[in-house]
Parts: sequence; structure tokens; C-alpha cells
Amino acid sequence: MIYPMLKFLTGQLNQYIDLVKKTTDAVPSPVVQLESIVNIGENKLKEKNNLLLFMVNLSEEAAMKNHPGYVTHNRDEAVYKNPPLNLNVYIVITAVMTNYENELRYLSHTLRFFQGKPVFTHQNSVSQVEGLPDQFRIILDLYSLSFEQINYLWSTLGGKQHPFVCYKLRMVEVERESTTSVRGVISQIRIQDEQ
Repeated sequence: MIYPMLKFLTGQLNQYIDLVKKTTDAVPSPVVQLESIVNIGENKLKEKNNLLLFMVNLSEEAAMKNHPGYVTHNRDEAVYKNPPLNLNVYIVITAVMTNYENELRYLSHTLRFFQGKPVFTHQNSVSQVEGLPDQFRIILDLYSLSFEQINYLWSTLGGKQHPFVCYKLRMVEVERESTTSVRGVISQIRIQDEQ
């Protein structure tokens, strides 16, 4: 679920950037790549001319743990299965380009795009990616880091800091198609007095 969602967001952002970028830009398409900065050596990093989108953390959405462990299909049958796991996925989009002006310009395009479209669904998106459910909903919130957190993040990533933005993707639902049991539904309780 995480990979198709990030692949989908990469495609959506690339479509937007292709529409707004100047034809005189020396930045080739596709501008946005789903690639971690950790996997790129220092020499290759100097040659990059892209926005890199990658995941840095995930956490469980504790407020959504109250789902019942069953679903009633009809009056006579209850299907028991584990409730879905709701995640928050934290992503970084960083500009790694040969020109600092381009880094700031393309990062601004990114901010404008997600400000104008913070919620992605099947209905409001042009392209789709295999692996996403038909009724997906991805909500993006700008996630601000303190200077201390930024220092830790880039130290962990093992490189010099590049212009970047961090987003929290809310309510990514992960569910395995597995039924633990199917039972009848208790529809009536009778108490008999034995005297």
C-alpha cells in the first residue's frame, strides 16, 4: 500500500510540474523521482537534477483503533477479521539540482501543488496506479520540523542539507484480506425462569 501510494503521488506531482515548468528550463522530465537520497553517492548527487520523494517515518493513527473486529453482512452472519491498520506516513520532497534557483523554484511548485490539492481520491485524480484500492483517500498535511529535528533528519540521511519540505500523509489504511471466522449473529436473548 505504501509503495503504490508514493508512486501515485510522484506521478501526480510530475503531471503538475510538466504543466507549469518553463520550456526554457534545463531540467528534464520527469522531474520528480521516487528515490531515497540515502542510496545516492556524493558524485551521483552532484549530477542529479530532480526532486526526490521518499519516506522517512511512519506511525499508527491511535485515534482510529476503535474499529470493531467484525462486519455484519446480513442479519444472520457476522464476519470476524482484524481491524485495518491506519498509518501516518511522513515523506520528504527534496530538491537536488545543479542550480540553487531551480531548487527553490521547483520546491515552490511542490508547495503550490499540495496547497491546491491536499486530498487525493479516485474521483479527483487523472492517473491511477495499480495497487491502490478503488476508494482510496490520501490527505497531506505540511509537517514542520524544528531546527533540532532537521539536524537529526539530515544527519541520519548522511548528507548535506538540500531545500526540502516534509508532509504527513494521514489515514493510509492497510488491511489484509483475511477472515478469522464467520459466525451467526445473536439477534434475540431469552431468559427462562425455571421454577
